Parts: sequence; structure tokens; C-alpha cells
Amino acid sequence: MDYAANLALFLLDKTGTIFGIWNGRLTASEQRNLFGRFVGKGKIIIDGERKTICNRVKVCFGLDYDDRNITAWRAL
Repeated sequence: MDYAANLALFLLDKTGTIFGIWNGRLTASEQRNLFGRFVGKGKIIIDGERKTICNRVKVCFGLDYDDRNITAWRAL
């Protein structure tokens, strides 16, 4: 299965361009269907320009955030 193509189509549907940036929450099953793995809880950021996926987690009592599990589309 070509997960990069799935991500491009997902971005095209949600943002109108394959080079857009989408952020939101996805369940574990939605993540596995879309890109074949579970990245983590919290906000998922799909960046079409950089072709990366990352998991944004709140830290410091919700005052700051940390980007974790940054994965390139070609590594899926």
C-alpha cells in the first residue's frame, strides 16, 4: 500500500492542495489506515510541503508543546 499517496489525497481533500498543512486528532485506527502506523496521542500534523508527519504533545502544564515522532513520508 502506498501511504504517501494516501496522505497526499487526504491533504488534497482537507486543505485543497497536496502541499498544505493539516493538524487535528486522529484515532489509532484512523492513523493505521491512513499511514500504516500509530504515531501517538495528541495532535497529528501532516505537512505536505516538507512531507512529514509528527505528533504534537502539550508539555509544561499545557503552556508549551513538543513535536515528537517526526516521520518522513518516504519512511512509511
